[in-house]
Amino acid sequence: MRLTAFLLLLLGLALPPAAAQEAAPWTVEEDRSRLAFLFTQSGSQYEGSFGDWTAEIVFDRQDLENSSLEIVIDIGSVDTGNDDRDGLLRSSMLFDTFTYPEARFHSDELVSTGDDRFEARGRLTIRDVTREVVLPFTLSEAEGDAVLAEGRLDIDRLDYGVGQGQWQDTAMVADAVAIVFQVLATRARSR
Repeated sequence: MRLTAFLLLLLGLALPPAAAQEAAPWTVEEDRSRLAFLFTQSGSQYEGSFGDWTAEIVFDRQDLENSSLEIVIDIGSVDTGNDDRDGLLRSSMLFDTFTYPEARFHSDELVSTGDDRFEARGRLTIRDVTREVVLPFTLSEAEGDAVLAEGRLDIDRLDYGVGQGQWQDTAMVADAVAIVFQVLATRARSR
């Protein structure tokens, strides 16, 4: 009986605490992060960004099974540097921000694809249309405890209904859109 108790105690001391193996939440440094998109209009490439979005990141490269991402974007915060174009993007012909004020990406399946390269396999919802997507990203160390995540996801806007009426025609605005991001985040400190 004593030997069994001793072996259990020894085994317990040899194993790392469960909390050390759990994926931890990260805090995004919003003023140093960017969520943008690239699109082609009349043969020229333009960039827009979203000024208001949130990210819930639980991540540990050693515990990808318990890692997850949840990104919520306020579509009304779109900014392309042109008020007329931004108004059109918010209209019912494109994003329809009155009816669909948010876009969302959720992933609870993260996998490593090589040194500092990962994929977040999840669901992207725009205009209440949800599609399965694979979001590739890289991680690099930044100053202090911060990590920089960068990635690009190519989608077709018409798959999500972004383009109604005359805006379904891709002669003016191409179907292909690239969502690009640079997110600087720090790991939450344990209490």
